[in-house]
Amino acid sequence: MTGALARVALAIGGLLVSAGALAESHIVAPAGGGLAALDVKVDLAGARLEFGGASVPIALDPAELPDERDVVVEAIAIGQGQHAVHVRVPVRGSDASGRAWEAIVISHHPAPIFSGVTGFADGDPGERTGVAVQIVRSDATNFVLVGEVREDLRICGQATTLLEPRALYPGVLTLKPATVQRLSAQDREGATALVAIDKGAVLERPLAQLLMARGSSVSGSRGSELTDGDVQTVWHELRPGVGQGEFVVMAAPTEVPISRMQVALAPKGGDAGAVPKTFYVVTNRRTFEVTLPEDAANQPGEVYEITFPQPIESSCVALVLDGAYSRGLTRPKVGVAELVAYSEFDVPGARLDDVAKRLSGGRGVAAAQVLERAGPLAVGAVLNAYDALEARGRALAVDVVTARDTCDQAAPLLTRALCDDAGEAPRKARERLERCPGVAPALVRRLRDDPASGTCVAPVLATIAPGDALEPIADAMARAQGDDPPVRAALRVALARALKASEKCRFAALLGDTRRSASTRLEILRAAEGRIPEAAPESRAILMDLAKDTPTMRVRYLVLGVLAQLARAGDAMATARISEALAHDPSWPVRARAAEFAGRLSSVQPVLALAAQDAEPRVREAALASLAAAPSRTAVSVAMTALEHDGWSFVRTRAAELLAQAPAGAGVDDALGAALGDGSVSVRTAVVAALARRRAMSWRKAVRERLTDGDEAAEVRTAAASALGAMCDMQSVDQLTDVARVLGTPGVDRAAQEAALAAVSGLAALQPGDLRQRLAPLLAPSSPPFVRALAERALAGRSRCH
Repeated sequence: MTGALARVALAIGGLLVSAGALAESHIVAPAGGGLAALDVKVDLAGARLEFGGASVPIALDPAELPDERDVVVEAIAIGQGQHAVHVRVPVRGSDASGRAWEAIVISHHPAPIFSGVTGFADGDPGERTGVAVQIVRSDATNFVLVGEVREDLRICGQATTLLEPRALYPGVLTLKPATVQRLSAQDREGATALVAIDKGAVLERPLAQLLMARGSSVSGSRGSELTDGDVQTVWHELRPGVGQGEFVVMAAPTEVPISRMQVALAPKGGDAGAVPKTFYVVTNRRTFEVTLPEDAANQPGEVYEITFPQPIESSCVALVLDGAYSRGLTRPKVGVAELVAYSEFDVPGARLDDVAKRLSGGRGVAAAQVLERAGPLAVGAVLNAYDALEARGRALAVDVVTARDTCDQAAPLLTRALCDDAGEAPRKARERLERCPGVAPALVRRLRDDPASGTCVAPVLATIAPGDALEPIADAMARAQGDDPPVRAALRVALARALKASEKCRFAALLGDTRRSASTRLEILRAAEGRIPEAAPESRAILMDLAKDTPTMRVRYLVLGVLAQLARAGDAMATARISEALAHDPSWPVRARAAEFAGRLSSVQPVLALAAQDAEPRVREAALASLAAAPSRTAVSVAMTALEHDGWSFVRTRAAELLAQAPAGAGVDDALGAALGDGSVSVRTAVVAALARRRAMSWRKAVRERLTDGDEAAEVRTAAASALGAMCDMQSVDQLTDVARVLGTPGVDRAAQEAALAAVSGLAALQPGDLRQRLAPLLAPSSPPFVRALAERALAGRSRCH
């Protein structure tokens, strides 16, 4: 049988194609070679193949059956006068998977030689597998082949490549293993002929391994021996004959032009086997036929160089065997030890440091792809060059190190890139680091060696390793006490993030560590947000330490936030401290801050009312704002006095806002009404809003006058338009209509437009019976769409005044 297999291998010189183009569902194969004529018919209606009195179901769903014109039934002359019949029923609407039901039948055989679904029928996209039938046609004899196909393993440029091929042999009429040249006659005839030059016994080592084997035609082998950099390992074909058509497919960097290659033959000793005489280098677009000199047969371990007419650029490179120097072996195994590619960077004396420097510039992408394939040494080269690179080069440098399998190797450069102030490098570094929890020690070292890096390093450290981040960030906060506020703020935010993911005991231990100063532990408390009550004893101890010496105004100001959290949790000491600060602290910012926190503490309300009469206006403002949440009788009296007599407009504004919340009676409405003549726009605006909230009906006319006063400020008129609707002032309907109708009018200033919006709102609240007529100009087709929509919503509203 070996001789027959060899004859098949030598005879397969024609075009390798799928089924013929004829569309026929019924033929009679001629008799010959001892076989009778064979009548073959595809019955689509019955979904069956009928041949020689036998019947086989077509294993497709009814919806998958094609039109009859798409069915192929063809007689194939296979030698010795014999014919087989190939049947192909394509799946209707078949996509790139090329699925079909196919069969090979022969006279006198009651069952098909082969039948089943072909094409990429199984698996997920990109990794689909299946079976294929291929017909090799030649002038002498045709060959019927059946084999496996894999979407992830095919010669560059081919839609499918037959694996483990079996051929239908005449005479025996069965499928047997065969050696098949997978390249078509057209590809071979169009190949560029190259002659390899002897380079001696030493393989030139490239800067980077540009070729990476990812699969071969040899079962169980990826072909990694061909690209592992070791000339002692040899990839062998294992098919009958000299293995023509056997191949290894390799990945290559698309952006790196390959100008030359070297091929190393099997070394001396061991099972060297045969060596190629000719082979093909195949890319996605081109095919090269390479011939080795005759003396290659007698020089094991020799290295030969291939120079391309122009550099090749392809993501896929395949080595496909053809002829061989068999060395007189009766069962040759053709082998190749190594195939190495060289780029423009592979010049005499070149170093990876030189390639890293070229990350900046027009060949930066090519340099990056070379470095990505250069192994661990590339990381050091990129680190050496990093500071001299421009922003784009630095981003490519990050790409190089992130291509490494381990984060440990990439960490030194990533932590450096994290704090760049321009380009894509910081983002890329952060995204990679956030997927590498194991780099926390590198981030800790960077934070300790360079406290200024806290703004960029601490947030990432807190995200990827919150438990490990607590101590280092706290230490950085201690060193950053005199630094710029942005650094302290960034560290505090990062610590807050880490604390949220940390256990209570870790937080308490951090606060209780007295090796850090009380001021540093205060910064930790500030970062703790709402968790301070969880560590109340430790928090109180810090406050006591801070109080031992005369604390600065900044410390007295900051501790109020801590005291407020403890006070809201029921801590009497904290409440007393806030009250004391509110009443007696010598610095008005501290008293104002205490006033802000005192609003939620019922026991401090009397002191807060006194603070509303503080000598400093900002303290009075803060106290009135806090009292407004639930104003007592005393607070209302203080606010009325402030509204009438305080010399600061922002205090009077806060007083008006407090009075808006006051209970009915006690002359509040009149106090507000009297302030409609206040000299401050903000006060008048607040007073109008307060009267509207209180529905102070007796002051409707005065508010209406604010609307119609042409000299009144726009803010006050806008507030008045809204207030009149809330106060149910039906007598203001005409005035509101006049104001509303300017809405959307070109050339009207923004202030008038805002007043018009408020007027529409007021009319919507009043809902006069003729509202549609009043809003008619706004509903006109010429009005802007948003104006028409606003008017329609006003018409659909319900009156608040019934």
